[in-house]
Amino acid sequence: MTNTDILLEDLEDVLDDATSMPMTKKSLVDVEKIKTIIEDIRLNTPQETKQAKAIVDSRNSILDEAKKEAAEIIAEAQAQARELVARDQITQTAQAEAADIIAKAKEEGDNYVKESQSHASEILSNATTQANDMVTSAQNKSREMLTAVNNYADDTLLSIDDSLYKALADVRRIRQGMNNKKNSAE
Repeated sequence: MTNTDILLEDLEDVLDDATSMPMTKKSLVDVEKIKTIIEDIRLNTPQETKQAKAIVDSRNSILDEAKKEAAEIIAEAQAQARELVARDQITQTAQAEAADIIAKAKEEGDNYVKESQSHASEILSNATTQANDMVTSAQNKSREMLTAVNNYADDTLLSIDDSLYKALADVRRIRQGMNNKKNSAE
């Protein structure tokens, strides 16, 4: 059972404990308790937001790793280029190859970074959507429960009103019968 479910049960308890207002269909509830529970629901609901943050942190770690790898590839390419330049007879060829290696390394690094960013953004978007859906669902359920509680209270008060009316009618009928017997006995 999640924290949100527990808080929703607490909200139901507050509504169940509401004091009925005589002669009306309304009930008195502790507004501060309800507001506190709703705030706790808001604070506890977005677990997916925490997961999304972890994903973003993971994405940043992946990006840092990709940049590090790209830097290592570039450093290695530059070292190779320096070595080739040192050889007099193939200097021009070495310079061309070094430039090509550096360009390819940069392109691969950039592609890896773009893919990582895209993937992390998609995961974050999905997590945010799920968190929003959960909050909306919790709010809708809360409204449904409040409506059900109000309807129950209204039905109960109407039933009590009917019972009192019938009991009063019975008492009047019995009194009338007693008065009629008294009058006929005199």
